[in-house]
Amino acid sequence: MSVLLPCVACGDDTTATTESISTTDAGTSTTDDATTGAPTTEAPTTGAPTTSAVSDSETGTTTGETTTTTGETTTTGDTTTTDASTTAETSSSTTEDTTSTTDASTTGGLCDDGPDGDGDGVPDACDACEGGDDALDGDGDGIADACDVCPDDADNDSDMDGVCDGVDLCLAGPDDVDVDDDGTPDACDDEVDLGIDTPIDDYDVAADGALVVVRGDAGALKVTCWNGDGTVRRPEFTAGSYDAGQGLGAKPEIHIAREAQKVLVTWFDAGGNPANHRIAYSLLSNECQPIVTGETALALAEGYFEFHNAAIDAAGNSVITASPNQTLINFVDADGLAGVQQEAFDIDASYGDHVAVNQATGEGIVAAQKHSGNGIYYRRFKAGGAGWIDPGPVQLPVNYHYWYDGYTVGMNDQSEFVFLWRSGGTTLDMRFFAADGTDVADVQRTTIDFEGWDGGHCYDSFRRRHQEVPVRGDDFVLGEVYNWITPQQNRVVHHFAYTPLGELLGEGETDVNLDEGLTIRVDGAGRSFLRGPSGIVVRADYP
Repeated sequence: MSVLLPCVACGDDTTATTESISTTDAGTSTTDDATTGAPTTEAPTTGAPTTSAVSDSETGTTTGETTTTTGETTTTGDTTTTDASTTAETSSSTTEDTTSTTDASTTGGLCDDGPDGDGDGVPDACDACEGGDDALDGDGDGIADACDVCPDDADNDSDMDGVCDGVDLCLAGPDDVDVDDDGTPDACDDEVDLGIDTPIDDYDVAADGALVVVRGDAGALKVTCWNGDGTVRRPEFTAGSYDAGQGLGAKPEIHIAREAQKVLVTWFDAGGNPANHRIAYSLLSNECQPIVTGETALALAEGYFEFHNAAIDAAGNSVITASPNQTLINFVDADGLAGVQQEAFDIDASYGDHVAVNQATGEGIVAAQKHSGNGIYYRRFKAGGAGWIDPGPVQLPVNYHYWYDGYTVGMNDQSEFVFLWRSGGTTLDMRFFAADGTDVADVQRTTIDFEGWDGGHCYDSFRRRHQEVPVRGDDFVLGEVYNWITPQQNRVVHHFAYTPLGELLGEGETDVNLDEGLTIRVDGAGRSFLRGPSGIVVRADYP
């Protein structure tokens, strides 16, 4: 359904722009000022001043501050000379690219006479609404009621969903998009269950809410892509393969560039032989079509690659890391071409490995941990593998971190960054850093004892892959985490937003969550995509 807009009324004066033509070398050249309409005249060199102006438009010429159209013209050679003694106000009507001009002094004007099919006193040639009375406009929106699709709504159909505002269920978006069938259109629904009924190993969202998910299935990496409006961009397809018999499984991650919407899929592939252990990747276009498939980012004979990680910037450049003892890193450009595998540092870390990027610039931070205690280290890198910001690994001094995978990290578009870890069964810690690496704030929060074992068993709270701390603008979205021991009835967690200076902006709670990590992603509209046992739920303005 479309909303009819009023025609531009006939009879409005129009102003044409004129170009000056010099009559002779000895003549005077006159040019109209395009802003004021006042002519400016150059002094003549010889002879009497003679001025001739011709418009490039067929509608006529203008002189001085009034809009006029010449009544008579005489053409000689390439120059048109105007008889300014016969001028009158001009009525013009425009249809597509053709402009017609009528000399009102001769015909009286189309708006002064002519047929009036709807009898509203306005001739058809100048009638804004030929189906009814132009003067009847109940909602005062400038559209005559007979031609107004929404005659009772001055704003008509403001969200352009085909429903007039007065009876529109949701002015923020289309009324007929209700994915979870709860009777509330998604654009006005505080919580939308996306109804994804296939298993999910990982997921990610772009700035406009475009969603991608991945799962490993008997040696195949299965990917599904949705558009920001919830429609399917590409139904489930195979984006890569791995050794179906490998003990760890594929541990896949998926990342979508928030602007370019290229998609990176990474996974562990044992290759059927310990000597062939690698982290493989595929890069997809913004239509979820393959750019490269099953390429190698990192490789190490007999390498233990469970704890790998990846991140992608807004343009589609990515970084892939793993810590099978030393911490390895490689960079993949937006065309899918990988660089040379590098060693970021070696702290003898075969455990938690995390990476985050400044999505605007591509620079970022990679971190790894020793078993437990006070053994988290990081190093910041330049975009595209162009070098290192930190000359070597930097230790993050902590009170305590748990074993295997006990922390994560995030970075915003200003290269400010934050670490999140658990130092006890009821203690969650955060440390905020400026872009130059200066420690600016420490925040500690008290949580429930999720594991219920006197706080002694909260290891592996970040073991699930893809734990990069989400950002909302330049602010960080963090949350409570727990390990697999947690009883079902305790699975309510809090999420909270903090500024880069460690100032609390807001918080909320939800029962949509999973063990072993931050299962929350944030789009550019401020919506949070929460993953729970039954799929993905979208919550507006959360936390």
